[in-house]
Amino acid sequence: MRKAILLVALLASTCSSYAQKANYSKPHEDWTQLFFQPSERLEKAVDSIYDRMSPQQRAAQMIMTASSTATQLGYPFGDAKKLVVSDLAANLVFLKGTATAFKAQAAELNASNKERNLLPPLFACDCEPSLMSSKWSDVPGIIPASQQKNEKMVREQANKINAAMQSVGVQLNFAPVVDIAANAAVINKRSFGNDPKTLRELATTFVEHTQDAGIGATLKHFPGHGAVKGDSHKQSVYIDGALTELENFSTLLQSPQPPVAVMVGHIVVRNNKKYGTEELPATLSPAIIKSLLRQDLGYKGIITTDALNMEAAAKIPDADFKAVEAGVDLILMPKNARLLNYRIVTALNQNDALSKQIQQSVKRIIRYKLLVNGWK
Repeated sequence: MRKAILLVALLASTCSSYAQKANYSKPHEDWTQLFFQPSERLEKAVDSIYDRMSPQQRAAQMIMTASSTATQLGYPFGDAKKLVVSDLAANLVFLKGTATAFKAQAAELNASNKERNLLPPLFACDCEPSLMSSKWSDVPGIIPASQQKNEKMVREQANKINAAMQSVGVQLNFAPVVDIAANAAVINKRSFGNDPKTLRELATTFVEHTQDAGIGATLKHFPGHGAVKGDSHKQSVYIDGALTELENFSTLLQSPQPPVAVMVGHIVVRNNKKYGTEELPATLSPAIIKSLLRQDLGYKGIITTDALNMEAAAKIPDADFKAVEAGVDLILMPKNARLLNYRIVTALNQNDALSKQIQQSVKRIIRYKLLVNGWK
């Protein structure tokens, strides 16, 4: 009982706007700077919440389930809700449905977590311009990225997308796509084009406009899905040799105002001495996650997988936990959330390098949740 009272008091002080409103609350204007360079006070708040969580709740912070009316994309909300209220997953991505339904779902899960004295779930969406209207059927008229030719158009469309996300309570957008448009199988119209300079400029505008609205942006699909052949939803895809699209990502990830997240694609890298993935998708590769993203690019934000129900990853044995071992923070739509949670808890109990790595991932998610829910 004392533990619960302490956690209520802590949440009241660190996340006061959530206590006032169970849905979206715009964070402080410098929230992204605090996320990347946390103050001592913020770090103490994160540590306090982490210390009061059960091992299962800690593991759940790294797991994101999905709500979708199309079962080939995600799961019925009832199934996703069971994972959240059972503390097996602490986050949810809204895939296909309506903003109206998603708003009710977010409110239901927020209320459940508030009643149980827990941090709110992290809500995300695939709200990139080219997919938004087809996935959120009551949000029409969003112009595809391929038709947005200047920064003014990007800002206008980002405003519409941000407003829809804010109405639901979504705090993380899995956008923008910074792959070039050459891949006709799955990228194409989802990209701002084939000219790298223009693509980076428009993607930078999208990121800045999204995060100015208090919503995190996510670059995808690292290290580049635009120059490969095929669709990783259906098959393995390959980069053979140099990472030709890497500059599109590194320019934004190392900018003064970087995106808070990057999504790694299920792309096998071959014939690359430094970043070869040994026939695994990049999502499961320490060479991509730890060596390239964390070490060489110095990226300190959230690293998320692409959905692990996609064929290029789903066919790999133990892909869920391999992603954790590789250094990913957020495991998106694992094959078995219950088993993954157990594996993370078991790993956390070991006093080794992996347990420390997982602890940092969990705290990174907690820090993000505090900031997007109004921590001051």
